[in-house]
Amino acid sequence: MERIEHGSEIIWYDPECFGAFKRDYFEIDYWREQNAIRGKSVGRNTTWFVEDEVGHKVLRHYYRGGMIGRVMEDTFLHVAESKSRAMAEFTVLAKLHRRGLPVPRPCAARMVRSNLVYRADIILTRINNARDLVAILKEQALNKQEWQGIGRTIRQFHDAGLYHADLNSHNVLLDDSGKSWLIDFDKCHFRQPGSWSRENMERLLRSFRKEQGLHPGFHWSEQDWQALLSGYRAS
Repeated sequence: MERIEHGSEIIWYDPECFGAFKRDYFEIDYWREQNAIRGKSVGRNTTWFVEDEVGHKVLRHYYRGGMIGRVMEDTFLHVAESKSRAMAEFTVLAKLHRRGLPVPRPCAARMVRSNLVYRADIILTRINNARDLVAILKEQALNKQEWQGIGRTIRQFHDAGLYHADLNSHNVLLDDSGKSWLIDFDKCHFRQPGSWSRENMERLLRSFRKEQGLHPGFHWSEQDWQALLSGYRAS
């Protein structure tokens, strides 16, 4: 991992992810000028998909949620560099990636300080040919083996001690080979074994039930959840 400090800007980056790293990589206007934007995902905020000489990447700016987000949309109170949102997520992902777990590889993280606050961004490798479970289940059902595979994957993360702060059906991806992945590790951290793993799974179940209520014809049932659990418990 390399570190750059330029004025109020601090950047961590993995040189193996880039040909020659540029600070401009965090600016969406740079990618527009290069005609290198390959798409975007629009939810509460926009995540950009871009392509450089090495491959496809994801550029994400950090925003606040909840009521405070209406006042401090994308600013956070200043903390130690390693505890900033981007650097903390970069660190977690780097550990998971080294362990061979199915996560996007962290490429670069940035914090930009301004008086008592900072803003943050992260760049990740893009998981090719993958969609989140909500997008898939709106179109088709998964078979028992696929559900069991998802359960086994989540168990791998829990066995590694990873607490996923937002384990929901949007943050589980399935690629075209049937491999499952987890994404969005903002505010995630490692813990000792405890009841948190059960609470994590309950959060995921609530997510499936919520999406089922939102989308008529959503291809999910409680039986699918039992198949996921059987994979989780068998691991």
